[in-house]
Formats: sequence, C-alpha cells, structure tokens
Amino acid sequence: MLIEIQLLQKQLQLPQPKNSKKTPITKENNTVPKPTIPFTIPKQTEKLTPKETTVAIELQPKAYLLQVEAEKISLIPQSVAIERGVSKEVALKQALNQLFDTTQNNQFTSTIPAGTKLLGLRIDETGIHVNLSDEFRYGGGSTSMIYRVAQVLYTASSIEESANIYLSVEGELLDEENPLGGEGLMLAEPLTRQKFVEDFSIN
Repeated sequence: MLIEIQLLQKQLQLPQPKNSKKTPITKENNTVPKPTIPFTIPKQTEKLTPKETTVAIELQPKAYLLQVEAEKISLIPQSVAIERGVSKEVALKQALNQLFDTTQNNQFTSTIPAGTKLLGLRIDETGIHVNLSDEFRYGGGSTSMIYRVAQVLYTASSIEESANIYLSVEGELLDEENPLGGEGLMLAEPLTRQKFVEDFSIN
C-alpha cells in the first residue's frame, strides 16, 4: 500500500522548473534583427557656372562716294543696310554692289564706269580679294582711274581699315605687269589705305 502511494505521488509530482540562468546577449548569439536604415550615397551636386555668351559683332560696312568742292575731291562714306548676323564677306559684297548701283546726284558722284559688276569677293589669311567686270578698266583719265580704285579700296576695307586688298578685273590681278586702263595706272598689290594715300596723294 505504501508503495502504491509513493508511486502515485511521483505521478502527481509536477516537474520542477530548471534553474534557468539568463544568458547574456553577445555579438554571437544576438538573434534580434537589426533595424534596417535606408542608406543612399548623396549625389554630387553640379557646380553651376554661368554659360559663356558670345556677343555677335555688328558689322557696319560703308560705300564710298566722291564729293567735289572746287578742286578738292573727298571720299565720303555712305551707310549700307545689312541683315544682322551676316558674314563679313556678305556685308562687303552688299557694300560694293550698292557702290556700283548708286546713281550720281547733285551732292555726290562716282568715277566707277556704268555697268561695272562685282564678279566675286573672298576673304582669306592674306586679305580681301575683289574681282570686278571688264567695264572697270575703261573711261576717264588718270584722276578718274585713281579715284575709282580708291572708291573700291575704301569700300572693301570699310569693316577693317588696315586690310590688304587684292583688286582683279576678270580674274587678272591689277599690278605693275597688268596696269589699269589706257592711262596705265600701275598698282602695287596688295593695296592698303595708307599706302594708296602715300602713292597717289588722295584726300
């Protein structure tokens, strides 16, 4: 009987809790998920610099006519209307065409023969090359020859006054071997304003 009671007691005996000792959390046994913080690399901000702006140089070509007062002849510049932004070549072509198309009046005159045409104009590192039609060769005496060349020279160099000008008629350069007209006006190419004034004493 005693034995049965003891067995019954053993069956009814609740399991004793084990001595649960808290284990410290370490780096190795830490199972708690770490909070995830979104990490982004900041983009490099561009340094804003003002854009370079190119200022278009406005060309102001002139067509040179003649003014005669008593025995004095003067070269007088006339404004030429051109579109904004055109090239130097285009501007000078317009100036020369205006010079050749200008009719004489009571105030100004021209010694350029009627019918003279601009056959071509180009600009390179050596200077400005002007090619005129054959009409430019004929008519008038030495004074007329000198001033017609001066009109073309000053008009062609109206944007850049110190420019070298090479003057041709029908593609042939006017120089010592190929003088202009019947009077035989010999030109030393390239022509410049300063040299022309010194050689021919024009105003």
